Amino acid sequence: MTGDGAEVTASGAMMDRVIRAVKLDPTLYREVSGDDSKTTEAMIVVALAAAIGGLGTIIGPGDFRFGRWILAAILAPTVGLAIGTGILWLIGKLFSGKAEFMQMFRPLGYAYAPSALSIVPFIGGLVGGIWSLVCAVIAVRESEEVTTGSAVAIVLIPSAVLLIIAVVFVAALLTIVGVSTS
Repeated sequence: MTGDGAEVTASGAMMDRVIRAVKLDPTLYREVSGDDSKTTEAMIVVALAAAIGGLGTIIGPGDFRFGRWILAAILAPTVGLAIGTGILWLIGKLFSGKAEFMQMFRPLGYAYAPSALSIVPFIGGLVGGIWSLVCAVIAVRESEEVTTGSAVAIVLIPSAVLLIIAVVFVAALLTIVGVSTS
């Protein structure tokens, strides 16, 4: 029975860290950046936030499928975190960032926490996404030890590139299917 108290304390401490992350506490992002023991916890934060946010598909319109929800809730966000961290880490090097890959991975995992707001149909995903971007800027600033302006650039450059690719893709798709934009 002694393990139960330790588990409650550990989960309570994790919840405290998540709250600090969503409150944009820079010391939290600095702490987890340098703490190797928080890697699994950062992945748990991502999986839980995505799982909670994914419940919005049950509440909102659409065809809910449990298997797809599990895949989208656990695998996709964790892989996305790894790929996203790699991209931000490489861009961070262009701005003289100091973090190693895992030192950026952990804070970005915590920065994903506001994505749980996607549980609220329609507006929750937008609010959670914007809030997560702000958290990511703080996470990058603290882990890379760069200015806020550099952190904004590091986070927004890949977002802008993805937006441009999406616009080009949609325009090409509309052209292929014969939809006139005029």
